[in-house]
Amino acid sequence: MARQILSAVDEVTLPQRVAAGVVIGQALAESDHFPDLKTQVIGELWLRDLELTAWRVLHADHGSDDPAGRTAFLDAWTSV
Repeated sequence: MARQILSAVDEVTLPQRVAAGVVIGQALAESDHFPDLKTQVIGELWLRDLELTAWRVLHADHGSDDPAGRTAFLDAWTSV
C-alpha cells in the first residue's frame, strides 16, 4: 500500500497537488482542529505527512540490508 501511495503521489502534477491540498485543508479546517491556519498549508502538511509515513513503512519493511533502498529512502526523506 505504501508503494502505491508513493506511486500515486509521484504522478500528481503541481497544480493537482495544490488543489488537493486546498480540499484536504478545507476539510481539516472545518473539523475545528486548525481554525487559524490557511487551508492550503494544512493540506500540504497533510500530504507531506502521507508521503513521509509511506516512506517510513517502506524503509521499515526493507530493513537496513538494502543499500539502494536506504539511499532512495534518505533521498526522498531529505527532499520533502
